[in-house]
Amino acid sequence: MESQPVAVIELGTERGAPEQDRPRSVRARRVAVRWPVLCLTALLVLVAVTGAQPLGGDLRRLGELDVPARATFFLAGDLLLVADPSATPMTLTGYDLPGARRLWEVPVAAAASFAAERVGDLLLVADVDSLGRRVATTARSVRTGQVRWQRPGLLLVDGATASGVAISEVRSVSGAGRRIEGTIETVDLSTGRTRWTLEVPSTAVGELVPGAPGRLLVVHDSSVVDLHDLRTGAVVGTGRLPAADYAPDNPLVVDGTLVLRHPGGAGESIISGYDLPGLTRRWSRSGQRITGGLRDCGGLICLEDRQRTAVLDPADGAQVWTGVPRRGWGWLPRGTTSGARVLLRPTPQRPLIAVEQGAGVRILGALPPGVMDCRVGTADLVCRTGESRLGIWRMSTAAR
Repeated sequence: MESQPVAVIELGTERGAPEQDRPRSVRARRVAVRWPVLCLTALLVLVAVTGAQPLGGDLRRLGELDVPARATFFLAGDLLLVADPSATPMTLTGYDLPGARRLWEVPVAAAASFAAERVGDLLLVADVDSLGRRVATTARSVRTGQVRWQRPGLLLVDGATASGVAISEVRSVSGAGRRIEGTIETVDLSTGRTRWTLEVPSTAVGELVPGAPGRLLVVHDSSVVDLHDLRTGAVVGTGRLPAADYAPDNPLVVDGTLVLRHPGGAGESIISGYDLPGLTRRWSRSGQRITGGLRDCGGLICLEDRQRTAVLDPADGAQVWTGVPRRGWGWLPRGTTSGARVLLRPTPQRPLIAVEQGAGVRILGALPPGVMDCRVGTADLVCRTGESRLGIWRMSTAAR
């Protein structure tokens, strides 16, 4: 008898509990009532699935593709891109998914690695240096691979408005994307032309605010924050934020709320939520010093470090769940699709693939033994199954 797909949320070795000392939001109450049933389900299903066949319907293997032995691969939506450094010059080949039909092959300048996004009929390919910085972006035709335009530096992409934000990163050993400087330019992705520019006197942090209309959030080193209309450059909101370790994940916009982690007294951290576009503080929470990053996990705020994971409601800062961090459960992030992270968990038998759902995970299925090198597209998972072979799976990540 074939096994049926089962929805499962894993809670790890500790079980979280919502707070009792403050009223909880509707979202918090909905999440909390599910834990007792889901915890029992997780224990029953995980025992059965680790050595079982892939869960039917949620993860279906579609086929394999031969690639050069030294090739690297990455995904942009429903496109699979394969870079061959052994070719002279280096080549980039595009395949459609899930069929893996070869669309084109073009020569490219050598780079340490590549990253790409698809916006309509444009493929935006970023050259990445050995420190992880995106040093140039090339816009190519999805159908032919031919170059439409090129720009140096990092390009943040807002697909909803077909806009990009070109910025120059401050070179630092602390990592890529920590600070920007010089001139910020907004770009019309269809032509590569500049729409408007903004001079940054010193350094700043820039972030695209998801949703419509398009917004660009610029946090200056003076702690003054401006919210710009992405099409016109007009300032639609301004305010001042407390001193903080400003970085690409701090502040973070979650479900229309600007969330900032900043220092408090006695070594504590404070998490605050601000209205947009008004930038007035709506709520604050204090706690032990937290060194991990902020993440948007399905419209909730996930705050992780080595000791714990805390999940907050962006509407009022209420704690929805707390427990051990996902990496403490053995889950490794492999990409994002439909707004949720896809996770891989190595096991002695067969690695498991799951999709993040709020504070838990839902297992999609199992991969062949030893498969670890995977990339995530719109609905497909591509993994290296051999030195010169890629396996292709179709994922069903819809919430249940």
